[in-house]
Amino acid sequence: MNKKNELALQVLTLAVLASKGIKIARLSGNRNFDEKVVKAKMKSMKANGMLVPAIIVDAKKVIEAGLEIVDFETGEIISGADAARYVVLVDANHRYKGHLNLLEANKELKDEEKYKGEFYLIYALNEEIAVSRMFSEINVCTNPWKGGDFTKGAKMVCKEPLPVLDFIEKLTDEGYPLPTASKWATFKGDITKKIMADAMAGKINDKLRKTNGLKRGERLLKAASEHLSKEVLKSRTLIDWAIKEYEEADDEQKVSVINSLVGFFSSLSKEKAEQIEKAKGQRGGDTKETIINRLLNNFYEQYTQSQNTSTDE
Repeated sequence: MNKKNELALQVLTLAVLASKGIKIARLSGNRNFDEKVVKAKMKSMKANGMLVPAIIVDAKKVIEAGLEIVDFETGEIISGADAARYVVLVDANHRYKGHLNLLEANKELKDEEKYKGEFYLIYALNEEIAVSRMFSEINVCTNPWKGGDFTKGAKMVCKEPLPVLDFIEKLTDEGYPLPTASKWATFKGDITKKIMADAMAGKINDKLRKTNGLKRGERLLKAASEHLSKEVLKSRTLIDWAIKEYEEADDEQKVSVINSLVGFFSSLSKEKAEQIEKAKGQRGGDTKETIINRLLNNFYEQYTQSQNTSTDE
C-alpha cells in the first residue's frame, strides 16, 4: 500500500485538523439542512457517538473543479488563496451540523450532561474520479436524496445556461416535489432524479436544454399563484388538470388555450379559490383529486361561457 493510500485510510478527528490549522467547508449549493434529520443525528450521536467517519476532500481540488465552497460555520465564500486551510465535507453535513449544535448546547448544561463526542473524518479513498462525480455517487448511492436535493446539486455543478433547470430549482427550493416542478416547466414529468444526478456528473440531458415550453409554464404558475395557495400549486392535481386541457386542444388552438387558462386562473374569485383549497376526499366517496377536478371543470366552463358572451356582445 502506498503512502497516499495509507494517509487516506487514517481516521482523523477535528482536533487533529484544528492542530494543523485546517477548518471545515461545505459546497455552497449543497442541499438545505433538514432540521428533523439534524435533530435525529444529534440524538443518535449523543447516545452512541459517531459510528461512521465523514468523508472529506481537499478544498483546493473542489475549487479547481469549478465548485464554490463556503466556511461551514460562517457561510463565507472560500477563495483559492485560502483553500489550503480547508477540507470539504463530501457527506455527513447533517451529522456535522448536529455535532456543532450539541457543542453549542453544552454551554447550557451541567458537566455530567454534556455531549463529549468527537467528530471523525476520512479522506475519500478514490481521488482520481472527478469531484462532481464523487459528490453525486456518494450522496445518491449511499445517502439517498430527495428530488429537490438532486436539483440543487445539478444547479451547483452545471455551468452552461439552463433556464429549465433554473426554474425547476427555484420551485423545488420552495418545496415543490421534483415531478410537479418538472410538469410546471415542461408539461411532462420526465425530468427525473436520474437526469439531475447525471447533470451533477456533467452529463446534461437534452430535456434540460429545451426551453420551447418554459414560458407557458411560467405564465400559468404566475397566474395561478395570484389566488391559490402554494399547497395547491405544489400538488400535481392543478398542473395535471391544466395539461389535460392543453393536450385535448387541437394544435392550432393550443396557444389560445394557454391564454384562456392564464385568464381563468387570474380571474378566480376568493370564494372559488377557497373551495379548491378546502376540498377534501370523502370516505367511501370521491377522492380529493376528483373533487378538485370537478370544481376546476365547472369554474373553467363558467369562465369560458362568460368570455364567449362578452365576445358576442
